[in-house]
Amino acid sequence: MRYRPSGDMSALSTPHRLRTMPPYWWCLTLPSLSLEASCSPMQNEGHEGGERLQPIRQTTRVEAFTALLSIAKHELLISNFRYPLRIVSRFFGPLVWVAPFLIFGRALLGGADSQTLESLTGISHMPTFVIVGTIVTTISFTMLWLMSFAIRLESYRGTFESIYACPVSKFIFFMGKLMASSIWASFYIVGLLLLGVLVLNIQFVWTRFPEMILVIIMLFFAMFGFGLILAGMVLVYKESHTLLHFVDGLFSLIVPMAYPLAVLPEALQAVSRALPMTQAVIASRNLVIRGESLLVQSESIAILLAYIFIAIPLGYQFYMRMEGKAKKKGVLHKY
Repeated sequence: MRYRPSGDMSALSTPHRLRTMPPYWWCLTLPSLSLEASCSPMQNEGHEGGERLQPIRQTTRVEAFTALLSIAKHELLISNFRYPLRIVSRFFGPLVWVAPFLIFGRALLGGADSQTLESLTGISHMPTFVIVGTIVTTISFTMLWLMSFAIRLESYRGTFESIYACPVSKFIFFMGKLMASSIWASFYIVGLLLLGVLVLNIQFVWTRFPEMILVIIMLFFAMFGFGLILAGMVLVYKESHTLLHFVDGLFSLIVPMAYPLAVLPEALQAVSRALPMTQAVIASRNLVIRGESLLVQSESIAILLAYIFIAIPLGYQFYMRMEGKAKKKGVLHKY
């Protein structure tokens, strides 16, 4: 037996009238629910047979984790692993991305080592300096693109409505996308490291490399709030490429990916230091190039933790507000 809410629903078929319906109306049309919905538990007194609809139970941790893994697996298989050429390009793509920075740096500095670079950063080997900065920032950009396109890609695939109506927390949905982006970004790390070791003779303190990985993991969560904000804007305004290219270009300008932070104007330096990507780049270079301990990077770690505990709740709250705005405008179904 299929439960349905009481009353005539035909009058509520147009998008602009959806705002008059309770936020949990679609749950009452489902034959069964085993996961937490974004609706309130309630009992329906007006459905067929006079029986009461049982309250929707809360999602268990095992169920939420299973849903998270399913979302990550789906994203990896559909977008990436299904196409072997994408996997191959993920390993060789770093060469194309890093080459302009290395060529330009060698032309300006006259070689791989530079006293000017050392005076500004304490690091003399230019290829190693560029490789570390590229690893950290490109991983951040990958996460931002996948998170921001989490909603838009489903519209492209024609699965947005089905996923949006699925009774799973939106936070779980985005965490699954975050897991997929972190796994996919790991291929980029391997490609850059192979390029650095086999071609560029990078000078790493490899005993500090696990600490750098820890910093990168913290960066993923620190950037999660930015991804939620961008996803919320894409949900309402639909235009994703223009927004993401602007944010991508802005971060590429002020984050010291391939040049020292000291060459920026003081105002931009202050803005850059407040960004989690900049702090992750600085900490990673200090760890694997200069051999400093993670404990010495207290300022960078503090800023990353602040973004994790502040930006994520704010970003999720912003996304939910934009979601409510999209519902009121009746644009969820629009391409």
